[in-house]
Amino acid sequence: MAETWAAFFPSQSSSNQLPHPIFPGGGIHQLTMFADYRVPQILHHLKILTYSSSLLTLLESGHHIEHGSKEEVSIRAASIVAVERVRDEILALRHQDKEMASAVTMGKECGADVPISSVLIDFYLWDTAKQIEDGGEVVVPAHRTRSIWY
Repeated sequence: MAETWAAFFPSQSSSNQLPHPIFPGGGIHQLTMFADYRVPQILHHLKILTYSSSLLTLLESGHHIEHGSKEEVSIRAASIVAVERVRDEILALRHQDKEMASAVTMGKECGADVPISSVLIDFYLWDTAKQIEDGGEVVVPAHRTRSIWY
């Protein structure tokens, strides 16, 4: 759903005026991240997730991790929790900034009113992972799991 939403997202200039052509009622901000392979990789690189030494050994060896295994479910679940916590932190910081700006500017609006969603954080992290990879930085390999769910 998130990919479809992004593919048909209205342009920047019209996004505040026109409803989304496929999801006019919104709803995208109720979704969590897409628990794929790239986001956990960048979350680990950014030190938001910490992998155990045994998991690091599996990943660095290119070992196939079975679908539904404790390792695979842990990676995916931890990624979802981490992105939700990042979202909560962004929202808390935004609220704090608005309170400070309100006190300073006597109630004038501060900052963008763009909703913060886990889907947008997912997209940002995925793009960041690609940039880091393309820039030649060394990162722990993504987990390798055969599944129709990725």
